[in-house]
Amino acid sequence: MLKNHPSPDNITTVNISFRFSLKASVLAFVVAAPFIFFYATTNDKNRDALNFAATALTTSIAGVTAFYALQSLKQNTAVQQSLRELEEKAQKEARYLEEKDRKIDRSLTYIMRWNDSYNSLLKQSVKEFYEITKGNLNYLQRAEKLTKYLDTYPTKEQDIINILNFLEEMSLCIHENIVDEELLYKFYRFIVIRYWKTLEGYVINRRQDMNNQNIYIGFEQLYIKWTKNRD
Repeated sequence: MLKNHPSPDNITTVNISFRFSLKASVLAFVVAAPFIFFYATTNDKNRDALNFAATALTTSIAGVTAFYALQSLKQNTAVQQSLRELEEKAQKEARYLEEKDRKIDRSLTYIMRWNDSYNSLLKQSVKEFYEITKGNLNYLQRAEKLTKYLDTYPTKEQDIINILNFLEEMSLCIHENIVDEELLYKFYRFIVIRYWKTLEGYVINRRQDMNNQNIYIGFEQLYIKWTKNRD
């Protein structure tokens, strides 16, 4: 069954609807009606005055509108600034958390390295040094005992150097704030204190022999910090 289609010869009307606020329309009519009536019934002289009044009123309305538009713009600018500040704060916090995670990862690496098989052999040598130097001895007396021990077992000196290099490396990383000090403090505090006391005399003698007072200075500073400033 064929449907009826409109003929192309027919004129099609387009309905365009405009929506106005009823209250705004009424208010505009109430305000405008007296001016329209007065303008239609008055003479030319009074019309000039009325034109001036209308112009002044229009200018005033435009000024008020501009003022509120400026206030609205300022408010929008303030809101946008607040949003930017919140976004920057969130990004800063995200970067802080990301860096903290990286520091923790580096710190865990130092803990795992300390517990690996290679360092276990080095720790065994340091344990032997500790056994022969423990007691109520000052660092000079400990250094003397350690020197005599190394004269008997010269290959053990490399174990001392390797351990000191490891602890110096870790100390420098703590000083440069690229690892999590709190985490390493919990794991290494006892180690740092014992090893420095055991090897202090050796370090001092090595500084004198090499005429360099900065040898293992990071390790020494960490020992001082963790024994005095953290108690």
